[in-house]
Amino acid sequence: MTDLRDQPPIGEDDLHAYVDERLDAARLAMVRAWLEQHPEAAARVRAFTAQRDALRAALAPRAAEPIPARLRVAHVRAGLRARRLRQWRMAAAAVLLLLTGAGAGWLAHGNLASGGVPGAPPPMAEAAEAHRIFAAGARQPSQAVASAAEDLATWLAGQLDEPVVVPDLLAAGFRPRDAHLLPTAEGPAVQVTYERIGSDTRLSFYMRPVPDRPADKLRCTDHPGGRVTYYWFDGRRGYAVTATLPRSELRGIAFLAEREVRAGPKPPPAEQLIARAETPRVCIG
Repeated sequence: MTDLRDQPPIGEDDLHAYVDERLDAARLAMVRAWLEQHPEAAARVRAFTAQRDALRAALAPRAAEPIPARLRVAHVRAGLRARRLRQWRMAAAAVLLLLTGAGAGWLAHGNLASGGVPGAPPPMAEAAEAHRIFAAGARQPSQAVASAAEDLATWLAGQLDEPVVVPDLLAAGFRPRDAHLLPTAEGPAVQVTYERIGSDTRLSFYMRPVPDRPADKLRCTDHPGGRVTYYWFDGRRGYAVTATLPRSELRGIAFLAEREVRAGPKPPPAEQLIARAETPRVCIG
């Protein structure tokens, strides 16, 4: 049995908790006994209780109404997601200007030299510019940093509200370094930078929505500065792997990335199945 002498004295908090019916059985008995010995306090408590009952009666019809849509959890979460997207879009606007300005000159020159339409960039050209800017730059606080593809995939899935494949390129000697979200006319693009284990060589995986582009095979493009991009389309998105590496080496890495993307998001480790090895296809271009 609890010794009442060990309990703190009755205070205002106890009286309000009594009115709100939030006292446990032991404390409730002590407050009731104390009120019997303090009639003035008991009168105040009765007045508080009457006010409580009146408020409950007045608000009962409102309490029975359905929760407004703007206060529902799903609506609040959607608002938070929209706010988060606005924030990263504002942060990425300057990056978009850099990509557009930096690539405009060499894109126009390359098209004129090859007899193409002036000003029309090659497919996934922005992937090479994103690699040039982010692969050589220092990490920024607005981006995700991780050393495992699964960690970045989880972060990106939370930002985009859909599963995302971040290729695991450890078999080729590359591990993830960081990831960025960039704006495009069709929706957010993903830029993941990898670094070669034991060296400062960087490689980029780029993905963006391309809903009006049909599926296409793996192809490659050379860029100024020795950068090479292998890219492909699956009918919904365009993907690109860019690095300053020989074509023969980068082609194998691109095949690896394409195979992982085609396989789709990985299930939890306990549910993963051993995938069959696939024969690489010939690169076109």
